[in-house]
Amino acid sequence: MGALFFALSSEAKPWIDALGAKPDKEQGHFRFYSTDEHFLAVTGTGKIQMALAVAELAGKIPKEKRKGFRIWNLGIAGSALPSQKRGDFFWIHKIKDFSRGFEFFPERLETFSLSREAHLTTFDRPIASSRFSEIETPFLILKEEEIERLELIDMEGSGFFEAASIYFELEQIQLGKIVSDHLEGKFCRPEDVSELMKIHLDSLLADFLKTNILRKEDVLSSSEKEFWQKEGEKLNFTKSMLVDLEKSIRYYKLRFPEREIPKPPSSSKENPEKKDAKEMFCLWMSSLHV
Repeated sequence: MGALFFALSSEAKPWIDALGAKPDKEQGHFRFYSTDEHFLAVTGTGKIQMALAVAELAGKIPKEKRKGFRIWNLGIAGSALPSQKRGDFFWIHKIKDFSRGFEFFPERLETFSLSREAHLTTFDRPIASSRFSEIETPFLILKEEEIERLELIDMEGSGFFEAASIYFELEQIQLGKIVSDHLEGKFCRPEDVSELMKIHLDSLLADFLKTNILRKEDVLSSSEKEFWQKEGEKLNFTKSMLVDLEKSIRYYKLRFPEREIPKPPSSSKENPEKKDAKEMFCLWMSSLHV
């Protein structure tokens, strides 16, 4: 089983046609389509809409049926890099929520047909570069020096990942983006969006329909879990930080079985304050998601 999340109807249409999905009989706040095994959701633009739709979908699936469940967000994204061509597809391995400064680290432990990866920054408004003169509203215009620090840009990724990671394991969650523009400040026509989504449909569909999704292996012994939890507690990590830390250490060990687990950052304070704990958590997570 699996679920596909799209912000736009034009993004979802090729997938709805390919899977033969029909409007779900039990419609809620969002537009859901389904087959005997899969769900598709059209959420509308924005990270909050996306996060709410993920939560609504999770309510449709009993917890005991979520194992082995794929949950993907696919769609278009603007690119700040000329080297990324229109129609190129990228799996996302780092997401930054621009307005909050939060960072998230999806893990792709499976081998898929398409292999290129990129960073994604999620904004609250559509973004345009100041080097273009004819820009439609309501684009937020960024200066060239601001654009240089970016790669792919969307409005949903952080909301999708943050919500999905509450209900599903990290190995079940994937984000993939297709380059639609280079921040020219113009909206894509729906028919053009659908054509872009068709470019890699066959490859992505074959991977989505795989039944051998990687299951989480218990690669950490009880003593290792206890050790790393104590290390996190020394740094005044919250419970949610400790949960994320354990997952990240597990995935690091899966990816690099011969390497030592990176050590936590040292603190000059005996009892770090909340802001210090967050900074140290981000530093440690960055070393685990190389």
